[in-house]
Amino acid sequence: MADEAAEQAPVGTDTPTGTDPDAKYEQPGYEDKSFGQAVNQDQELVDDLVRATDGDLDEAARRFEEESAGAPARARQNRPETSDG
Repeated sequence: MADEAAEQAPVGTDTPTGTDPDAKYEQPGYEDKSFGQAVNQDQELVDDLVRATDGDLDEAARRFEEESAGAPARARQNRPETSDG
């Protein structure tokens, strides 16, 4: 029986991190981008956005929320929790 359960359990696919430079970091686990890679990419993105917006920090921040590698994780964290009771 234990062998049957092991065969039915979903198995992750591990790939070398950094294989997709456009990947987003959504959660720990099997990812195309490691947490450290996402942080490094986002640090560079901040500088690029500030330059691209001619120093408009509000516009740079708005674009960062959409374009950053960690955007999916931050969006999930910022969603209000719902309760059924």
